[in-house]
Amino acid sequence: MEVAIGLDLGGTDLKWALVDARGRRHGGGTTPTVADRGRRGLAQCFRAAVAAAENMGARKRLRIVAIGLGLPGAVKGPRGIVTVVPPQIQGIRGLPVAAMLEQISGVPAVAENDATVAALAEARCGAGRGKAGVLLVTVGTGLGGGLVINGRTVRGAHGTGAEIGHGVFMPGGIPCRHDGIAGQGCLELYTSATALVRIHTELGGAADASPREIVASARRGAHAACAALVQIGTNLGLGLASAAALVDPEVIIIGGGLAAAGELLLQPVRRAFRNQTIRPLIRGAPIVKARLGNTAGAVGAALLALEETVRPPQRPSMNSKSRRKVPRV
Repeated sequence: MEVAIGLDLGGTDLKWALVDARGRRHGGGTTPTVADRGRRGLAQCFRAAVAAAENMGARKRLRIVAIGLGLPGAVKGPRGIVTVVPPQIQGIRGLPVAAMLEQISGVPAVAENDATVAALAEARCGAGRGKAGVLLVTVGTGLGGGLVINGRTVRGAHGTGAEIGHGVFMPGGIPCRHDGIAGQGCLELYTSATALVRIHTELGGAADASPREIVASARRGAHAACAALVQIGTNLGLGLASAAALVDPEVIIIGGGLAAAGELLLQPVRRAFRNQTIRPLIRGAPIVKARLGNTAGAVGAALLALEETVRPPQRPSMNSKSRRKVPRV
Protein backbone atom coordinates (compact mmCIF):
# COMPACT_ATOMS: atom_id res chain seq x y z
CA MET A 1 0.00 0.00 0.00
CA GLU A 2 1.21 3.50 -0.83
CA VAL A 3 1.38 6.01 2.00
CA ALA A 4 2.89 9.40 2.75
CA ILE A 5 4.69 10.60 5.84
CA GLY A 6 2.81 13.50 7.41
CA LEU A 7 4.75 15.82 9.72
CA ASP A 8 3.22 18.39 12.09
CA LEU A 9 5.88 20.71 13.50
CA GLY A 10 5.29 22.28 16.91
CA GLY A 11 7.49 24.14 19.32
CA THR A 12 7.82 21.10 21.61
CA ASP A 13 7.23 18.04 19.43
CA LEU A 14 7.24 17.01 15.79
CA LYS A 15 4.30 14.65 15.26
CA TRP A 16 4.50 12.17 12.39
CA ALA A 17 2.10 9.67 10.85
CA LEU A 18 1.89 7.24 7.96
CA VAL A 19 -1.29 8.06 6.02
CA ASP A 20 -2.91 6.59 2.92
CA ALA A 21 -4.91 8.43 0.26
CA ARG A 22 -8.16 7.94 2.18
CA GLY A 23 -6.78 9.69 5.24
CA ARG A 24 -6.34 6.52 7.30
CA ARG A 25 -3.42 6.46 9.74
CA HIS A 26 -1.16 3.41 9.74
CA GLY A 27 0.80 4.38 12.82
CA GLY A 28 2.70 7.41 14.01
CA GLY A 29 4.67 8.96 16.81
CA THR A 30 6.50 12.06 18.00
CA THR A 31 10.06 13.27 18.23
CA PRO A 32 11.29 16.29 20.22
CA THR A 33 11.59 19.57 18.31
CA VAL A 34 15.06 21.04 18.76
CA ALA A 35 13.78 24.61 18.72
CA ASP A 36 16.88 26.34 20.08
CA ARG A 37 19.28 25.26 17.33
CA GLY A 38 17.68 26.86 14.28
CA ARG A 39 18.23 25.15 10.95
CA ARG A 40 20.57 22.48 12.27
CA GLY A 41 18.14 21.50 15.01
CA LEU A 42 15.25 21.41 12.55
CA ALA A 43 17.16 19.08 10.22
CA GLN A 44 18.01 16.87 13.19
CA CYS A 45 14.38 16.36 14.23
CA PHE A 46 13.30 15.86 10.60
CA ARG A 47 15.84 13.05 10.20
CA ALA A 48 14.72 11.39 13.43
CA ALA A 49 11.04 11.48 12.45
CA VAL A 50 11.65 10.25 8.89
CA ALA A 51 13.83 7.39 10.16
CA ALA A 52 11.15 6.32 12.64
CA ALA A 53 8.46 6.51 9.96
CA GLU A 54 10.55 4.52 7.49
CA ASN A 55 11.20 1.80 10.07
CA MET A 56 7.50 1.52 10.84
CA GLY A 57 6.63 1.51 7.15
CA ALA A 58 9.09 -1.30 6.49
CA ARG A 59 7.64 -3.40 9.32
CA LYS A 60 4.11 -2.92 7.99
CA ARG A 61 5.13 -3.39 4.35
CA LEU A 62 4.01 0.09 3.36
CA ARG A 63 5.52 1.96 0.43
CA ILE A 64 6.35 5.57 1.29
CA VAL A 65 5.89 7.70 -1.84
CA ALA A 66 5.76 11.30 -0.50
CA ILE A 67 6.22 13.46 2.57
CA GLY A 68 4.31 16.52 3.74
CA LEU A 69 4.99 19.08 6.46
CA GLY A 70 2.72 21.47 8.32
CA LEU A 71 4.45 24.21 10.31
CA PRO A 72 3.25 27.25 12.31
CA GLY A 73 4.40 29.83 9.79
CA ALA A 74 4.08 30.42 6.06
CA VAL A 75 5.90 28.89 3.12
CA LYS A 76 5.95 29.64 -0.58
CA GLY A 77 6.93 27.88 -3.77
CA PRO A 78 7.75 24.28 -4.69
CA ARG A 79 10.88 24.25 -2.50
CA GLY A 80 8.78 25.23 0.51
CA ILE A 81 10.72 28.37 1.43
CA VAL A 82 9.79 29.71 4.85
CA THR A 83 8.52 33.30 4.47
CA VAL A 84 6.91 33.86 7.88
CA VAL A 85 8.94 32.49 10.78
CA PRO A 86 7.03 30.59 13.47
CA PRO A 87 7.58 32.18 16.89
CA GLN A 88 8.55 28.83 18.37
CA ILE A 89 11.49 28.26 15.98
CA GLN A 90 13.65 31.21 15.05
CA GLY A 91 16.39 31.56 12.44
CA ILE A 92 14.76 29.63 9.59
CA ARG A 93 13.51 32.41 7.31
CA GLY A 94 14.39 31.53 3.74
CA LEU A 95 14.95 27.86 4.57
CA PRO A 96 13.67 25.56 1.77
CA VAL A 97 12.02 23.02 4.09
CA ALA A 98 10.37 20.95 1.34
CA ALA A 99 13.69 20.59 -0.49
CA MET A 100 15.36 19.66 2.81
CA LEU A 101 12.78 16.92 3.39
CA GLU A 102 13.32 15.58 -0.13
CA GLN A 103 17.02 15.25 0.52
CA ILE A 104 16.38 13.44 3.80
CA SER A 105 13.63 11.10 2.60
CA GLY A 106 14.34 10.63 -1.11
CA VAL A 107 10.68 11.17 -2.04
CA PRO A 108 8.76 14.26 -3.25
CA ALA A 109 7.84 16.70 -0.49
CA VAL A 110 5.53 19.64 0.15
CA ALA A 111 5.35 22.10 3.04
CA GLU A 112 2.42 24.23 4.14
CA ASN A 113 0.99 26.16 7.07
CA ASP A 114 -0.17 23.85 9.88
CA ALA A 115 -3.72 25.23 10.10
CA THR A 116 -4.11 24.87 6.33
CA VAL A 117 -3.20 21.18 6.34
CA ALA A 118 -5.42 20.63 9.39
CA ALA A 119 -8.27 22.22 7.42
CA LEU A 120 -7.60 19.85 4.54
CA ALA A 121 -7.75 16.84 6.86
CA GLU A 122 -11.02 17.99 8.44
CA ALA A 123 -12.45 18.66 4.97
CA ARG A 124 -11.47 15.22 3.68
CA CYS A 125 -12.26 12.98 6.63
CA GLY A 126 -13.38 15.07 9.60
CA ALA A 127 -16.04 17.58 10.55
CA GLY A 128 -16.05 19.15 7.07
CA ARG A 129 -16.39 15.97 5.06
CA GLY A 130 -18.68 16.44 2.07
CA LYS A 131 -18.72 20.23 2.38
CA ALA A 132 -17.69 22.49 -0.49
CA GLY A 133 -16.42 25.36 1.65
CA VAL A 134 -14.58 24.63 4.92
CA LEU A 135 -13.15 27.33 7.20
CA LEU A 136 -11.07 26.03 10.11
CA VAL A 137 -9.67 28.09 12.97
CA THR A 138 -7.22 26.64 15.47
CA VAL A 139 -7.48 28.23 18.90
CA GLY A 140 -4.25 27.60 20.76
CA THR A 141 -1.35 29.76 21.87
CA GLY A 142 -2.28 31.88 18.86
CA LEU A 143 -5.14 31.78 16.36
CA GLY A 144 -4.53 30.01 13.07
CA GLY A 145 -6.78 29.61 10.07
CA GLY A 146 -7.19 27.38 7.04
CA LEU A 147 -9.61 27.47 4.11
CA VAL A 148 -10.57 24.66 1.73
CA ILE A 149 -12.84 25.43 -1.23
CA ASN A 150 -14.08 22.67 -3.53
CA GLY A 151 -11.47 20.32 -2.08
CA ARG A 152 -8.50 22.62 -2.63
CA THR A 153 -6.51 24.58 -0.08
CA VAL A 154 -6.66 28.35 -0.61
CA ARG A 155 -3.44 30.11 0.37
CA GLY A 156 -3.33 33.35 -1.60
CA ALA A 157 -0.47 34.93 -3.52
CA HIS A 158 2.10 34.83 -0.72
CA GLY A 159 1.12 31.75 1.26
CA THR A 160 -0.51 33.80 4.02
CA GLY A 161 -4.19 33.44 3.13
CA ALA A 162 -6.70 32.59 5.89
CA GLU A 163 -4.45 34.08 8.59
CA ILE A 164 -7.52 35.18 10.50
CA GLY A 165 -5.53 35.71 13.70
CA HIS A 166 -3.85 38.78 12.26
CA GLY A 167 -7.01 40.54 11.16
CA VAL A 168 -7.55 43.75 13.12
CA PHE A 169 -10.06 43.25 15.91
CA MET A 170 -9.38 46.21 18.20
CA PRO A 171 -7.84 49.33 16.59
CA GLY A 172 -5.29 50.79 18.96
CA GLY A 173 -5.41 47.62 21.08
CA ILE A 174 -2.73 45.29 22.42
CA PRO A 175 0.53 45.45 20.40
CA CYS A 176 1.20 42.48 18.12
CA ARG A 177 4.86 41.51 17.67
CA HIS A 178 4.60 38.39 15.52
CA ASP A 179 7.31 38.15 12.83
CA GLY A 180 7.69 41.79 11.95
CA ILE A 181 4.13 42.91 12.65
CA ALA A 182 4.15 46.11 14.67
CA GLY A 183 0.42 46.64 14.62
CA GLN A 184 -2.15 46.68 17.37
CA GLY A 185 -5.30 44.77 18.20
CA CYS A 186 -4.87 41.57 16.16
CA LEU A 187 -7.73 39.10 16.69
CA GLU A 188 -5.54 36.36 18.17
CA LEU A 189 -4.63 38.66 21.07
CA TYR A 190 -8.30 38.56 22.13
CA THR A 191 -9.27 34.96 21.30
CA SER A 192 -6.32 32.62 21.98
CA ALA A 193 -5.19 30.59 24.98
CA THR A 194 -2.81 33.43 25.75
CA ALA A 195 -5.77 35.82 25.79
CA LEU A 196 -7.73 33.42 28.01
CA VAL A 197 -5.01 33.52 30.69
CA ARG A 198 -4.80 37.31 30.54
CA ILE A 199 -8.57 37.87 30.69
CA HIS A 200 -8.99 35.28 33.44
CA THR A 201 -6.45 37.19 35.56
CA GLU A 202 -8.12 40.54 34.81
CA LEU A 203 -11.42 39.08 36.03
CA GLY A 204 -9.92 38.05 39.36
CA GLY A 205 -8.82 34.50 38.58
CA ALA A 206 -5.51 32.99 39.64
CA ALA A 207 -2.66 34.60 37.70
CA ASP A 208 -0.71 31.35 37.43
CA ALA A 209 -3.58 29.22 36.08
CA SER A 210 -2.91 27.45 32.77
CA PRO A 211 -5.50 27.35 29.96
CA ARG A 212 -6.28 23.74 30.82
CA GLU A 213 -6.81 24.65 34.48
CA ILE A 214 -9.05 27.56 33.52
CA VAL A 215 -11.24 25.27 31.39
CA ALA A 216 -11.43 22.78 34.26
CA SER A 217 -12.44 25.59 36.63
CA ALA A 218 -15.13 26.71 34.19
CA ARG A 219 -16.59 23.20 34.18
CA ARG A 220 -16.89 23.50 37.95
CA GLY A 221 -18.71 26.82 37.54
CA ALA A 222 -15.93 29.21 38.64
CA HIS A 223 -17.08 32.74 37.74
CA ALA A 224 -13.80 34.16 36.40
CA ALA A 225 -13.10 31.10 34.28
CA CYS A 226 -16.63 30.98 32.81
CA ALA A 227 -16.60 34.72 32.10
CA ALA A 228 -13.17 34.53 30.43
CA LEU A 229 -14.32 31.77 28.08
CA VAL A 230 -17.46 33.73 27.25
CA GLN A 231 -15.37 36.78 26.43
CA ILE A 232 -12.89 35.05 24.13
CA GLY A 233 -15.73 33.06 22.54
CA THR A 234 -17.64 36.27 21.85
CA ASN A 235 -14.53 37.85 20.35
CA LEU A 236 -13.95 34.82 18.15
CA GLY A 237 -17.58 34.79 17.00
CA LEU A 238 -17.29 38.41 15.88
CA GLY A 239 -14.06 37.68 14.03
CA LEU A 240 -15.62 34.68 12.32
CA ALA A 241 -18.58 36.80 11.21
CA SER A 242 -16.18 39.03 9.28
CA ALA A 243 -14.33 36.07 7.78
CA ALA A 244 -17.56 34.29 6.81
CA ALA A 245 -18.90 37.39 5.07
CA LEU A 246 -15.81 37.28 2.85
CA VAL A 247 -15.55 33.56 2.01
CA ASP A 248 -19.15 32.26 2.59
CA PRO A 249 -18.18 28.86 4.05
CA GLU A 250 -20.49 25.87 4.28
CA VAL A 251 -19.13 24.96 7.71
CA ILE A 252 -16.86 26.60 10.29
CA ILE A 253 -14.71 24.26 12.37
CA ILE A 254 -13.07 25.11 15.69
CA GLY A 255 -9.89 23.17 16.44
CA GLY A 256 -6.74 23.64 18.47
CA GLY A 257 -6.13 23.07 22.16
CA LEU A 258 -8.97 25.28 23.41
CA ALA A 259 -11.53 23.34 21.36
CA ALA A 260 -11.39 20.91 24.29
CA ALA A 261 -13.54 23.42 26.18
CA GLY A 262 -16.42 22.26 23.98
CA GLU A 263 -19.71 24.09 24.45
CA LEU A 264 -18.21 26.42 27.07
CA LEU A 265 -16.41 28.03 24.13
CA LEU A 266 -18.69 27.17 21.23
CA GLN A 267 -21.90 28.60 22.70
CA PRO A 268 -20.62 32.20 22.97
CA VAL A 269 -18.93 31.84 19.59
CA ARG A 270 -22.21 30.84 17.95
CA ARG A 271 -24.20 33.51 19.79
CA ALA A 272 -21.87 36.35 18.71
CA PHE A 273 -21.66 34.98 15.17
CA ARG A 274 -25.45 34.73 14.88
CA ASN A 275 -25.96 38.27 16.15
CA GLN A 276 -23.41 39.75 13.73
CA THR A 277 -23.53 37.76 10.51
CA ILE A 278 -25.83 38.10 7.50
CA ARG A 279 -29.03 36.02 7.38
CA PRO A 280 -28.00 33.24 4.92
CA LEU A 281 -25.04 32.34 7.16
CA ILE A 282 -26.98 32.07 10.43
CA ARG A 283 -28.20 28.56 9.60
CA GLY A 284 -26.12 27.92 6.51
CA ALA A 285 -22.69 27.94 8.19
CA PRO A 286 -22.81 25.83 11.37
CA ILE A 287 -19.95 26.21 13.84
CA VAL A 288 -18.76 22.81 15.01
CA LYS A 289 -15.87 21.27 16.91
CA ALA A 290 -13.05 19.59 14.98
CA ARG A 291 -13.17 15.78 14.94
CA LEU A 292 -9.57 14.76 14.30
CA GLY A 293 -7.95 16.38 17.32
CA ASN A 294 -4.17 16.59 17.36
CA THR A 295 -3.81 14.16 14.44
CA ALA A 296 -5.25 16.62 11.90
CA GLY A 297 -1.98 18.36 11.10
CA ALA A 298 -0.02 15.21 10.26
CA VAL A 299 -2.94 13.64 8.37
CA GLY A 300 -3.51 16.79 6.33
CA ALA A 301 0.17 17.20 5.51
CA ALA A 302 0.30 13.62 4.22
CA LEU A 303 -2.86 14.06 2.16
CA LEU A 304 -1.48 17.24 0.62
CA ALA A 305 1.74 15.45 -0.30
CA LEU A 306 -0.12 12.56 -1.92
CA GLU A 307 -2.44 14.84 -3.86
CA GLU A 308 0.07 17.41 -5.06
CA THR A 309 3.15 15.30 -5.79
CA VAL A 310 1.97 11.74 -6.49
CA ARG A 311 -1.34 12.74 -8.08
CA PRO A 312 -0.99 16.44 -8.92
CA PRO A 313 -4.21 18.25 -9.96
CA GLN A 314 -4.75 18.59 -13.70
CA ARG A 315 -6.73 21.83 -13.74
CA PRO A 316 -5.78 24.08 -10.81
CA SER A 317 -8.24 26.87 -10.12
CA MET A 318 -7.17 30.50 -10.09
CA ASN A 319 -8.05 31.03 -6.43
CA SER A 320 -6.17 28.07 -4.99
CA LYS A 321 -2.50 27.47 -4.42
CA SER A 322 -1.33 25.02 -7.07
CA ARG A 323 2.08 23.36 -7.14
CA ARG A 324 4.10 21.61 -9.77
CA LYS A 325 5.85 18.37 -8.97
CA VAL A 326 8.94 19.22 -6.97
CA PRO A 327 12.25 18.42 -8.69
CA ARG A 328 15.05 16.60 -6.90
CA VAL A 329 17.63 18.87 -5.21
